[in-house]
Amino acid sequence: MEEIVNIDTLLALIDDRDEEVYFAVRDKLIETGPAILPVLEFALSSSTSLLHHERLELIISQLKSIKLIDKTVQWINSDNKTLLDGWVLVSTIHHLTIAPDKIDLLIQKIVRDIWIELNDSLTSLEKVSVINHVFFELYHFELNTPDIFAPENCLINNLLVSRKGNITSLSTLFCIIARRLNLPIHPIGIGQYLILGYYEPQISREVYGENADPYLFYINMEHKGAIIGAKELEYFVHENKENLENTTHLSEETMIKKLLLSLQQCYQLRGDDEKTVFTNKLLDKLRKY
Repeated sequence: MEEIVNIDTLLALIDDRDEEVYFAVRDKLIETGPAILPVLEFALSSSTSLLHHERLELIISQLKSIKLIDKTVQWINSDNKTLLDGWVLVSTIHHLTIAPDKIDLLIQKIVRDIWIELNDSLTSLEKVSVINHVFFELYHFELNTPDIFAPENCLINNLLVSRKGNITSLSTLFCIIARRLNLPIHPIGIGQYLILGYYEPQISREVYGENADPYLFYINMEHKGAIIGAKELEYFVHENKENLENTTHLSEETMIKKLLLSLQQCYQLRGDDEKTVFTNKLLDKLRKY
């Protein structure tokens, strides 16, 4: 009861004209932690003072940022982390009220449309061709080349609606869809260059010999999912001034880090210092991993 009275007292002082009083109230509410968010959001809905409303919004925003950092740490430490869950967290930086259930439904619709076209008699190459057809031709996902540094390119909710993104976001979505279809498509980093590989070492050895690359072929998202072999990959790597010796299979954490770095660059170019700083806080958590 005493705690409720104290919170009510603090809420009543939020629009105090003395800024020192407000700062003390703000710090006390933030110190209470994200658990108080429902109380603050209810107070916001019934606020009648403009100053009270604005200050409450700022406090709520800061608490949601703290909550997002906590959730990111939980995701990093989870044994059951998924790429989609990590991406939803990244997108929450820009959209605090993002709806994960709606995102999942949109992705599942794409998966169903692809699944209908697949069957066991298709080769690995043909299966990827089906995904490419649905992904690029029916759904019209594409690079947002006119505005490649728009923050929205990095956000899962925006990508699913606008169908426009960057290499990292398109590759991430492609991988999520492939995993739901139980297809072994992995994100691969070659230095700073990102490409997808179809991991089928046994068939690759049967076709190309014992020393063959474990990836049967590669998928270039920069060119609408163009399927390329090892020789073509060497050419693309050379064009991007990278080295095949720097090839690594990218984990969920690394892909989320790439999305965050891309988002941070977009915020920097837009001059959004607040979101640039906050994105860096999340990157710091991932760098410790």
